Amino acid sequence: MSRPEQKKKLAIYTATGCRACEQGILDLNYEVNELGRFADPVFWPYVLGTPWEALSEGKVDVALFAGTIRTEADRQAALKLRESSELLVAVGACAAFGGLPGLANLADATEAKAGETTGSSSADGEGKPTLPRAEPQGLCLSQVVAVDYVVPGCPPTQNLLWAAVLALVCRGESPARLSYAAGRLPEAVAEAIAAGVLPRRGTTFAGEKAVCGSCSRIKEEKKFGICKRPYQEYQETGRCLLEQGLICQGVATQEGCGGICTGVGVPCRGCFGKAPAIFDPGAKMVGAISSTFDSKDAKEIAALVENFVDLAGTFYRYSLPSQCSLLATPDKG
Repeated sequence: MSRPEQKKKLAIYTATGCRACEQGILDLNYEVNELGRFADPVFWPYVLGTPWEALSEGKVDVALFAGTIRTEADRQAALKLRESSELLVAVGACAAFGGLPGLANLADATEAKAGETTGSSSADGEGKPTLPRAEPQGLCLSQVVAVDYVVPGCPPTQNLLWAAVLALVCRGESPARLSYAAGRLPEAVAEAIAAGVLPRRGTTFAGEKAVCGSCSRIKEEKKFGICKRPYQEYQETGRCLLEQGLICQGVATQEGCGGICTGVGVPCRGCFGKAPAIFDPGAKMVGAISSTFDSKDAKEIAALVENFVDLAGTFYRYSLPSQCSLLATPDKG
């Protein structure tokens, strides 16, 4: 197939995060070998060392933004990329929901203030480098600027990341393997990609139900009688992990991953964010577990509850800033 007349200008950036999302983009280019035919990465500090001045040469078509907004520098980066981009995409759980760095919001406000640094991200008066000032709270991208699309996951799965590239960068021109991604997407999104039409703004490149809907494990009568940590032994029988006493969040988490973690006996940790029909994933998990306690004795139930460790950090591992109804701030999107 011939090259498009003009390549899309692409920007890729990570705020506070581990850069696994950017590594996923590199892996995508290696495996699919199509991104370079359709996009010219004009701003990619992590890989190309591109300076911010490169954005002054005109708008980019698509900006892929990963990482949590945790510092003043992160906020300024989000504002600059929003201003410079036609389409801004939150890539990964950190940008989409707040991610692991967002768990810092559980700290007392006075502790957070004491942990702030002063100065700029360049150097202090003596020429020594200093850290950027910390934001009062960690935020997801949409709590700072308007976001056009979301690709969830920690990191996003290759098929959904490729679906986003097909939809937003290639615009249906790529010869390629929509079937690689379409099976995990809502039908309307897959049809838009195939037709070369932009999906509706606000689209999340994920499924429409909860992970339990695509999990291959056998669901029987749910009776929660013991709480196990993920590293503890479980029964390799193919039974539902929640029924075996493991805190599996598949009942509250958006599908799209195909249940790859639960398929190998690892409980779902919620990196795709809450399922569309759920208001608060933590409240859903509390209800799902407490309604299946295999006891009516108050003392036994109290003893079982004592075994739960760090419920807030567990139920909102990736989504505390945006999806905990008691702590979330309104989105800008």
